[in-house]
Amino acid sequence: MTDAFVGLLLALAALSLGLRTITALVPRLHPLARLIAAAIIGTAMTTATLRICNRYNVHDLGLGLLVSLAPVGIYDLVKWWFRWRGRRAV
Repeated sequence: MTDAFVGLLLALAALSLGLRTITALVPRLHPLARLIAAAIIGTAMTTATLRICNRYNVHDLGLGLLVSLAPVGIYDLVKWWFRWRGRRAV
């Protein structure tokens, strides 16, 4: 149960990192393509961060930093949803 919860938090952190990165790099992109690219980029960034933290034996630091981004991931996902539906972003 806790592994699934931590996985969900890491997925939200990856989406947050990916959505913010793809918005900075390519501002005009189809929303679904933006979400797919964000998931790929965010997963790569999250994996790289966790591997670096594992290499230096600071597991808790890397996990804590990424999990702290999870609430921002929820906000970014809701903002993406409203933009995809053509409504004004929150």
